[in-house]
Amino acid sequence: MEYIIDGYNLIKSSFLKKYDGRPDNRAVEELLHVVSGYRRKHPSVSFTVVFDGFIDMRFPDRKIRILFSHDETADEIIRKELERNHRANKAKTVVSNDREVQVCARINGGGVLGIDGFMEIVCPPIPRKIKGKESGKSPESINTLRIENELKNFYKKGT
Repeated sequence: MEYIIDGYNLIKSSFLKKYDGRPDNRAVEELLHVVSGYRRKHPSVSFTVVFDGFIDMRFPDRKIRILFSHDETADEIIRKELERNHRANKAKTVVSNDREVQVCARINGGGVLGIDGFMEIVCPPIPRKIKGKESGKSPESINTLRIENELKNFYKKGT
């Protein structure tokens, strides 16, 4: 399974927006660290993160493919990625809240996941205590359920 992430769309639509606009590219680095942490726990899942423009940076996790659009838009790069190998798109999920990107993914046979849904998978919220009691499920069991649901959805698309 591969996630193709609209990088700046995710940053601007998630908790990472608080880092956006800083000259040190902190928002980009934070996003890549979140994705890298998930990838280490789930090595069969691959990631391509697409950003508009260009940043001269290096990221230590070579298993995450990072693309910069240079003179094109990230949306165009995502479209080209999907059009390049149409048959393999059943195993690809595009992560974006941009309607045009979502439509392009669906037309080309890929899956679509909004930013909130993706962030719940890779960076789930910590369960809170309810009235002084535990919610009844451990964080591990909640993560396991989310992963199982994601895999069920993935295999349903393939049939």
